[in-house]
Amino acid sequence: MPSSRSSRIRYEGPPPPRIAARIAARIARAVALLLLFSEHRRGSCLMSNSVDDWVSGSAVVCNGIPGLTKEQRELCHRNPDVTVAALKGLQMAIFECQHQFMWHRWNCSSLTPSSRTQQSSVLLQRGYRETAFAYAISAAGVAHSVARACSMGRLLSCGCDPSSYKGKPPAKARGTQWKWGGCSHNLDYGIEFSRQFLDSREKAGDIQSTVNLHNNQAGRLSVASNMQVRCKCHGMSGSCELKTCWKVVPDFRIVGKTLKDRFRNAVLVAQSNLGSVTPLARARGSRGSRGSRRRRPDRQRQRKHRDRGERGERGGGGGGRKRRPRDLAKQLFYYQKSPNFCERDPAADIPGTAGRRCNKTSSAGDGCGSLCCGRGYNVVRQRRTERCGCRFHWCCYVQCQNCTVEEWITVCK
Repeated sequence: MPSSRSSRIRYEGPPPPRIAARIAARIARAVALLLLFSEHRRGSCLMSNSVDDWVSGSAVVCNGIPGLTKEQRELCHRNPDVTVAALKGLQMAIFECQHQFMWHRWNCSSLTPSSRTQQSSVLLQRGYRETAFAYAISAAGVAHSVARACSMGRLLSCGCDPSSYKGKPPAKARGTQWKWGGCSHNLDYGIEFSRQFLDSREKAGDIQSTVNLHNNQAGRLSVASNMQVRCKCHGMSGSCELKTCWKVVPDFRIVGKTLKDRFRNAVLVAQSNLGSVTPLARARGSRGSRGSRRRRPDRQRQRKHRDRGERGERGGGGGGRKRRPRDLAKQLFYYQKSPNFCERDPAADIPGTAGRRCNKTSSAGDGCGSLCCGRGYNVVRQRRTERCGCRFHWCCYVQCQNCTVEEWITVCK
Protein backbone atom coordinates (compact mmCIF):
# COMPACT_ATOMS: atom_id res chain seq x y z
CA MET A 1 0.00 0.00 0.00
CA PRO A 2 1.21 3.45 -0.61
CA SER A 3 2.61 5.28 2.33
CA SER A 4 0.65 8.19 3.84
CA ARG A 5 3.80 10.28 4.08
CA SER A 6 3.86 12.80 1.25
CA SER A 7 6.80 12.34 -1.08
CA ARG A 8 8.72 15.29 -2.64
CA ILE A 9 8.73 15.56 -6.39
CA ARG A 10 12.02 16.84 -7.96
CA TYR A 11 11.44 19.30 -10.80
CA GLU A 12 14.03 18.81 -13.52
CA GLY A 13 12.94 21.53 -16.04
CA PRO A 14 13.62 25.29 -16.14
CA PRO A 15 12.06 27.44 -13.37
CA PRO A 16 8.84 29.32 -14.03
CA PRO A 17 9.18 32.91 -15.26
CA ARG A 18 8.29 34.52 -11.90
CA ILE A 19 10.81 32.39 -10.01
CA ALA A 20 13.50 33.12 -12.61
CA ALA A 21 12.92 36.85 -12.28
CA ARG A 22 13.24 36.67 -8.48
CA ILE A 23 16.46 34.69 -8.76
CA ALA A 24 17.94 37.20 -11.24
CA ALA A 25 17.03 40.11 -8.97
CA ARG A 26 18.70 38.45 -5.97
CA ILE A 27 21.84 37.75 -7.97
CA ALA A 28 21.98 41.35 -9.17
CA ARG A 29 21.60 42.62 -5.59
CA ALA A 30 24.36 40.32 -4.40
CA VAL A 31 26.73 41.44 -7.16
CA ALA A 32 25.98 45.13 -6.40
CA LEU A 33 26.66 44.62 -2.69
CA LEU A 34 29.87 42.80 -3.50
CA LEU A 35 31.06 45.62 -5.79
CA LEU A 36 30.07 48.26 -3.23
CA PHE A 37 31.99 46.45 -0.52
CA SER A 38 35.06 46.10 -2.70
CA GLU A 39 34.92 49.80 -3.68
CA HIS A 40 34.54 50.76 -0.01
CA ARG A 41 37.62 48.77 0.91
CA ARG A 42 39.51 50.23 -2.05
CA GLY A 43 38.40 53.75 -1.11
CA SER A 44 39.41 53.29 2.52
CA CYS A 45 42.80 52.06 1.36
CA LEU A 46 43.20 55.12 -0.86
CA MET A 47 42.11 57.41 1.95
CA SER A 48 44.66 55.90 4.28
CA ASN A 49 47.47 56.44 1.74
CA SER A 50 46.22 59.70 0.22
CA VAL A 51 48.88 61.87 1.89
CA ASP A 52 51.71 59.59 0.83
CA ASP A 53 50.37 59.33 -2.71
CA TRP A 54 49.96 63.12 -2.93
CA VAL A 55 53.49 63.77 -1.66
CA SER A 56 55.04 61.20 -3.99
CA GLY A 57 53.04 62.50 -6.96
CA SER A 58 54.02 66.12 -6.35
CA ALA A 59 57.66 65.07 -5.93
CA VAL A 60 57.61 63.35 -9.33
CA VAL A 61 56.11 66.41 -11.01
CA CYS A 62 58.33 69.01 -9.34
CA ASN A 63 61.59 67.08 -9.51
CA GLY A 64 61.09 66.62 -13.24
CA ILE A 65 61.19 70.39 -13.87
CA PRO A 66 64.81 71.52 -14.25
CA GLY A 67 66.15 74.80 -12.99
CA LEU A 68 63.53 75.66 -10.38
CA THR A 69 64.62 77.85 -7.49
CA LYS A 70 63.97 76.89 -3.90
CA GLU A 71 60.87 79.08 -3.70
CA GLN A 72 59.52 77.75 -6.99
CA ARG A 73 60.07 74.15 -5.93
CA GLU A 74 58.29 74.71 -2.63
CA LEU A 75 55.41 76.34 -4.47
CA CYS A 76 55.30 73.39 -6.85
CA HIS A 77 55.16 70.88 -3.98
CA ARG A 78 52.24 72.78 -2.48
CA ASN A 79 50.39 73.10 -5.80
CA PRO A 80 51.64 70.52 -8.33
CA ASP A 81 48.44 70.66 -10.40
CA VAL A 82 48.62 74.45 -10.68
CA THR A 83 52.29 74.20 -11.67
CA VAL A 84 51.37 71.86 -14.52
CA ALA A 85 48.79 74.41 -15.71
CA ALA A 86 51.47 77.12 -15.47
CA LEU A 87 53.85 75.09 -17.64
CA LYS A 88 51.10 74.70 -20.23
CA GLY A 89 50.75 78.47 -20.16
CA LEU A 90 54.48 78.84 -20.83
CA GLN A 91 54.21 76.50 -23.80
CA MET A 92 51.26 78.53 -25.11
CA ALA A 93 53.34 81.69 -24.72
CA ILE A 94 56.15 80.15 -26.79
CA PHE A 95 53.81 79.32 -29.67
CA GLU A 96 52.30 82.80 -29.60
CA CYS A 97 55.72 84.45 -29.51
CA GLN A 98 56.84 82.40 -32.51
CA HIS A 99 53.68 83.38 -34.36
CA GLN A 100 54.05 87.11 -33.66
CA PHE A 101 57.75 87.17 -34.66
CA MET A 102 57.53 84.70 -37.53
CA TRP A 103 58.91 87.19 -40.07
CA HIS A 104 61.30 89.08 -37.80
CA ARG A 105 65.04 88.68 -37.58
CA TRP A 106 64.53 87.50 -34.02
CA ASN A 107 61.91 84.78 -34.28
CA CYS A 108 61.58 83.96 -30.58
CA SER A 109 64.05 81.10 -30.83
CA SER A 110 65.52 81.99 -27.43
CA LEU A 111 62.27 81.33 -25.57
CA THR A 112 61.94 77.65 -24.66
CA PRO A 113 60.28 75.94 -21.66
CA SER A 114 63.65 75.08 -20.12
CA SER A 115 65.18 78.49 -20.76
CA ARG A 116 62.18 80.30 -19.26
CA THR A 117 62.38 78.38 -15.99
CA GLN A 118 66.14 78.20 -15.56
CA GLN A 119 67.05 81.33 -17.58
CA SER A 120 69.80 79.50 -19.49
CA SER A 121 69.32 81.75 -22.51
CA VAL A 122 71.73 84.66 -22.68
CA LEU A 123 69.06 86.87 -24.27
CA LEU A 124 66.82 86.47 -21.21
CA GLN A 125 69.63 87.95 -19.12
CA ARG A 126 69.78 91.13 -21.19
CA GLY A 127 67.64 94.27 -21.33
CA TYR A 128 66.51 94.22 -24.97
CA ARG A 129 63.04 94.85 -26.34
CA GLU A 130 62.89 91.17 -27.21
CA THR A 131 63.72 90.27 -23.62
CA ALA A 132 60.86 92.47 -22.43
CA PHE A 133 58.40 90.74 -24.76
CA ALA A 134 59.63 87.29 -23.67
CA TYR A 135 59.04 88.05 -20.00
CA ALA A 136 55.68 89.71 -20.61
CA ILE A 137 54.25 86.95 -22.82
CA SER A 138 55.43 84.28 -20.37
CA ALA A 139 53.77 85.93 -17.36
CA ALA A 140 50.60 86.46 -19.39
CA GLY A 141 50.58 82.82 -20.48
CA VAL A 142 50.82 81.54 -16.90
CA ALA A 143 48.03 83.81 -15.66
CA HIS A 144 45.83 82.95 -18.65
CA SER A 145 46.28 79.19 -18.37
CA VAL A 146 45.79 79.02 -14.59
CA ALA A 147 42.69 81.24 -14.71
CA ARG A 148 41.06 78.98 -17.29
CA ALA A 149 42.04 75.79 -15.47
CA CYS A 150 40.44 77.10 -12.28
CA SER A 151 37.07 77.68 -13.93
CA MET A 152 37.15 74.30 -15.65
CA GLY A 153 37.48 72.47 -12.33
CA ARG A 154 40.92 71.03 -13.05
CA LEU A 155 42.63 72.45 -9.96
CA LEU A 156 42.08 71.65 -6.30
CA SER A 157 43.02 75.02 -4.83
CA CYS A 158 40.72 77.25 -6.89
CA GLY A 159 37.45 77.33 -8.74
CA CYS A 160 35.28 79.93 -10.45
CA ASP A 161 35.92 83.56 -9.68
CA PRO A 162 34.25 84.13 -6.28
CA SER A 163 34.07 87.92 -6.58
CA SER A 164 30.75 89.56 -7.37
CA TYR A 165 30.98 92.13 -10.14
CA LYS A 166 29.33 95.49 -9.85
CA GLY A 167 28.90 98.51 -12.05
CA LYS A 168 27.41 99.20 -15.43
CA PRO A 169 25.87 96.37 -17.43
CA PRO A 170 28.04 94.91 -20.20
CA ALA A 171 27.36 95.95 -23.77
CA LYS A 172 25.91 92.53 -24.59
CA ALA A 173 23.28 92.85 -21.85
CA ARG A 174 22.11 96.44 -22.35
CA GLY A 175 18.40 96.82 -22.98
CA THR A 176 17.49 93.55 -21.24
CA GLN A 177 17.27 92.33 -17.69
CA TRP A 178 20.52 90.72 -16.69
CA LYS A 179 22.63 89.55 -13.76
CA TRP A 180 26.15 88.35 -13.14
CA GLY A 181 26.34 84.57 -12.90
CA GLY A 182 27.86 81.57 -14.56
CA CYS A 183 31.47 80.60 -13.94
CA SER A 184 33.85 83.49 -14.50
CA HIS A 185 37.50 82.71 -15.07
CA ASN A 186 39.47 83.19 -11.88
CA LEU A 187 41.95 85.74 -13.17
CA ASP A 188 42.88 86.97 -9.70
CA TYR A 189 44.16 83.53 -8.75
CA GLY A 190 45.98 83.19 -12.08
CA ILE A 191 47.69 86.55 -11.67
CA GLU A 192 48.69 85.76 -8.09
CA PHE A 193 50.17 82.37 -8.99
CA SER A 194 51.99 83.91 -11.96
CA ARG A 195 53.45 86.50 -9.59
CA GLN A 196 54.54 83.88 -7.04
CA PHE A 197 55.95 81.50 -9.64
CA LEU A 198 57.84 83.94 -11.90
CA ASP A 199 58.58 87.00 -9.79
CA SER A 200 60.31 84.95 -7.10
CA ARG A 201 63.45 84.76 -9.24
CA GLU A 202 64.02 88.52 -9.25
CA LYS A 203 65.67 89.44 -5.95
CA ALA A 204 68.80 91.37 -6.88
CA GLY A 205 67.21 94.80 -6.91
CA ASP A 206 69.27 95.97 -9.87
CA ILE A 207 67.90 97.44 -13.07
CA GLN A 208 67.57 94.02 -14.71
CA SER A 209 65.41 92.59 -11.93
CA THR A 210 63.36 95.79 -11.68
CA VAL A 211 62.67 95.82 -15.41
CA ASN A 212 61.86 92.09 -15.46
CA LEU A 213 59.34 92.52 -12.66
CA HIS A 214 57.74 95.45 -14.48
CA ASN A 215 57.48 93.51 -17.74
CA ASN A 216 55.99 90.51 -15.95
CA GLN A 217 53.29 92.73 -14.52
CA ALA A 218 52.73 94.39 -17.90
CA GLY A 219 52.09 90.97 -19.40
CA ARG A 220 49.53 90.13 -16.73
CA LEU A 221 47.83 93.50 -17.22
CA SER A 222 47.48 92.73 -20.92
CA VAL A 223 45.27 89.79 -19.97
CA ALA A 224 43.27 91.76 -17.41
CA SER A 225 42.64 94.70 -19.75
CA ASN A 226 41.24 92.41 -22.47
CA MET A 227 38.80 90.40 -20.36
CA GLN A 228 35.65 89.52 -22.29
CA VAL A 229 32.02 89.11 -21.25
CA ARG A 230 29.93 86.09 -22.25
CA CYS A 231 26.15 86.02 -21.80
CA LYS A 232 23.48 83.36 -21.98
CA CYS A 233 19.78 83.96 -22.62
CA HIS A 234 17.01 82.61 -20.42
CA GLY A 235 13.28 82.60 -21.09
CA MET A 236 10.49 80.77 -22.83
CA SER A 237 11.22 79.82 -26.45
CA GLY A 238 14.46 81.79 -26.51
CA SER A 239 12.79 85.09 -25.65
CA CYS A 240 15.92 86.17 -23.75
CA GLU A 241 13.94 87.82 -20.98
CA LEU A 242 16.95 87.45 -18.68
CA LYS A 243 20.64 87.27 -19.45
CA THR A 244 23.28 85.70 -17.25
CA CYS A 245 26.73 87.13 -17.91
CA TRP A 246 30.20 86.12 -16.78
CA LYS A 247 33.77 87.12 -17.55
CA VAL A 248 36.34 85.04 -19.43
CA VAL A 249 39.96 85.57 -20.34
CA PRO A 250 40.48 86.67 -23.96
CA ASP A 251 41.80 84.51 -26.74
CA PHE A 252 45.55 84.41 -26.30
CA ARG A 253 46.07 85.72 -29.83
CA ILE A 254 44.55 89.02 -28.65
CA VAL A 255 47.06 89.11 -25.80
CA GLY A 256 49.88 88.45 -28.24
CA LYS A 257 48.79 91.28 -30.54
CA THR A 258 48.49 93.66 -27.59
CA LEU A 259 52.00 92.89 -26.39
CA LYS A 260 53.34 93.11 -29.95
CA ASP A 261 52.04 96.70 -30.18
CA ARG A 262 53.65 97.48 -26.85
CA PHE A 263 56.86 95.89 -28.08
CA ARG A 264 56.94 98.40 -30.95
CA ASN A 265 56.33 101.27 -28.51
CA ALA A 266 58.62 100.02 -25.75
CA VAL A 267 60.04 102.64 -23.38
CA LEU A 268 63.76 103.09 -22.82
CA VAL A 269 64.55 103.41 -19.10
CA ALA A 270 67.55 103.96 -16.85
CA GLN A 271 68.14 103.31 -13.18
CA SER A 272 68.10 106.28 -10.84
CA ASN A 273 70.19 106.75 -7.74
CA LEU A 274 67.30 105.56 -5.58
CA GLY A 275 67.14 102.22 -7.38
CA SER A 276 63.98 102.84 -9.38
CA VAL A 277 63.79 103.12 -13.16
CA THR A 278 62.86 106.29 -15.00
CA PRO A 279 61.86 106.61 -18.67
CA LEU A 280 64.45 108.26 -20.89
CA ALA A 281 62.45 108.49 -24.13
CA ARG A 282 58.71 108.93 -24.29
CA ALA A 283 58.63 108.94 -28.07
CA ARG A 284 56.83 106.08 -29.73
CA GLY A 285 59.17 103.31 -30.70
CA SER A 286 62.66 103.65 -32.06
CA ARG A 287 63.90 104.42 -35.52
CA GLY A 288 64.56 100.78 -36.22
CA SER A 289 61.07 99.46 -35.61
CA ARG A 290 58.49 99.20 -38.34
CA GLY A 291 55.72 100.33 -36.04
CA SER A 292 57.47 103.64 -35.37
CA ARG A 293 57.79 104.27 -39.10
CA ARG A 294 54.09 103.84 -39.62
CA ARG A 295 53.23 106.12 -36.74
CA ARG A 296 55.77 108.85 -37.57
CA PRO A 297 53.88 112.05 -38.53
CA ASP A 298 54.40 113.53 -41.95
CA ARG A 299 56.77 116.51 -42.09
CA GLN A 300 54.45 118.46 -44.34
CA ARG A 301 51.62 117.95 -41.89
CA GLN A 302 53.85 119.24 -39.11
CA ARG A 303 54.64 122.37 -41.13
CA LYS A 304 50.94 123.00 -41.73
CA HIS A 305 50.29 122.66 -38.01
CA ARG A 306 53.01 125.18 -37.29
CA ASP A 307 51.71 127.64 -39.87
CA ARG A 308 48.11 127.41 -38.68
CA GLY A 309 49.07 127.49 -35.03
CA GLU A 310 47.19 124.27 -34.33
CA ARG A 311 49.80 123.11 -31.93
CA GLY A 312 48.32 125.52 -29.43
CA GLU A 313 49.79 128.19 -27.31
CA ARG A 314 50.43 127.90 -23.65
CA GLY A 315 48.06 130.69 -22.81
CA GLY A 316 45.36 129.74 -25.32
CA GLY A 317 42.25 127.84 -24.51
CA GLY A 318 41.81 125.93 -27.78
CA GLY A 319 44.34 124.71 -30.30
CA GLY A 320 45.11 121.17 -31.31
CA ARG A 321 44.41 117.90 -29.57
CA LYS A 322 46.43 117.06 -26.54
CA ARG A 323 48.30 113.81 -26.73
CA ARG A 324 46.87 111.32 -24.31
CA PRO A 325 49.53 110.25 -21.84
CA ARG A 326 50.42 106.59 -21.91
CA ASP A 327 49.91 104.32 -18.95
CA LEU A 328 53.48 103.33 -18.18
CA ALA A 329 52.34 100.40 -16.05
CA LYS A 330 51.15 98.62 -19.21
CA GLN A 331 54.17 99.49 -21.36
CA LEU A 332 57.24 97.32 -21.87
CA PHE A 333 60.54 98.60 -20.50
CA TYR A 334 64.03 97.99 -21.90
CA TYR A 335 67.42 99.46 -21.07
CA GLN A 336 69.73 98.06 -23.77
CA LYS A 337 69.78 98.59 -27.51
CA SER A 338 68.96 95.39 -29.38
CA PRO A 339 71.45 93.86 -31.80
CA ASN A 340 70.45 93.42 -35.43
CA PHE A 341 70.19 89.61 -35.05
CA CYS A 342 71.63 89.20 -38.56
CA GLU A 343 74.77 87.17 -37.95
CA ARG A 344 74.98 83.99 -35.94
CA ASP A 345 76.54 84.50 -32.50
CA PRO A 346 76.31 81.43 -30.22
CA ALA A 347 77.84 83.33 -27.30
CA ALA A 348 74.98 85.84 -27.39
CA ASP A 349 72.36 83.17 -28.21
CA ILE A 350 71.67 84.68 -31.64
CA PRO A 351 70.99 82.07 -34.36
CA GLY A 352 71.19 84.58 -37.22
CA THR A 353 69.01 84.70 -40.31
CA ALA A 354 71.02 82.45 -42.65
CA GLY A 355 68.77 79.75 -44.11
CA ARG A 356 65.56 81.56 -43.15
CA ARG A 357 62.81 81.62 -45.75
CA CYS A 358 61.95 85.07 -47.11
CA ASN A 359 59.61 86.71 -49.60
CA LYS A 360 61.54 88.27 -52.49
CA THR A 361 58.57 90.35 -53.68
CA SER A 362 57.80 91.92 -50.29
CA SER A 363 59.19 95.16 -48.95
CA ALA A 364 58.00 94.49 -45.40
CA GLY A 365 59.76 92.64 -42.63
CA ASP A 366 59.34 89.28 -44.35
CA GLY A 367 61.09 90.54 -47.47
CA CYS A 368 64.49 89.20 -48.42
CA GLY A 369 65.99 92.69 -48.31
CA SER A 370 65.20 93.11 -44.62
CA LEU A 371 65.38 89.54 -43.39
CA CYS A 372 68.61 88.65 -45.18
CA CYS A 373 70.37 91.84 -43.98
CA GLY A 374 71.71 92.64 -47.45
CA ARG A 375 73.48 89.28 -47.92
CA GLY A 376 71.17 88.20 -50.73
CA TYR A 377 69.18 85.03 -51.09
CA ASN A 378 69.24 81.67 -52.82
CA VAL A 379 66.43 80.06 -54.79
CA VAL A 380 66.04 76.40 -53.87
CA ARG A 381 63.53 73.71 -54.72
CA GLN A 382 61.60 72.35 -51.79
CA ARG A 383 59.72 69.09 -51.78
CA ARG A 384 57.12 68.40 -49.14
CA THR A 385 54.37 65.86 -48.54
CA GLU A 386 50.90 67.01 -47.66
CA ARG A 387 47.47 65.43 -47.37
CA CYS A 388 45.17 65.68 -50.36
CA GLY A 389 42.05 64.11 -51.81
CA CYS A 390 40.41 63.78 -48.42
CA ARG A 391 37.01 62.07 -48.29
CA PHE A 392 34.59 61.66 -45.45
CA HIS A 393 33.24 58.13 -44.92
CA TRP A 394 30.11 57.39 -42.95
CA CYS A 395 30.59 56.95 -40.10
CA CYS A 396 32.90 58.53 -39.00
CA TYR A 397 36.39 58.90 -40.37
CA VAL A 398 38.26 60.84 -43.03
CA GLN A 399 40.53 59.09 -45.51
CA CYS A 400 43.23 61.10 -47.29
CA GLN A 401 46.04 60.53 -49.72
CA ASN A 402 49.63 61.75 -49.52
CA CYS A 403 50.65 64.12 -52.30
CA THR A 404 54.17 65.34 -53.00
CA VAL A 405 54.40 69.04 -53.82
CA GLU A 406 57.49 70.72 -55.27
CA GLU A 407 57.97 74.47 -55.18
CA TRP A 408 60.74 77.04 -55.53
CA ILE A 409 61.42 79.09 -52.43
CA THR A 410 63.89 81.82 -51.49
CA VAL A 411 66.14 81.49 -48.43
CA CYS A 412 68.67 83.92 -47.02
CA LYS A 413 72.35 83.38 -47.73
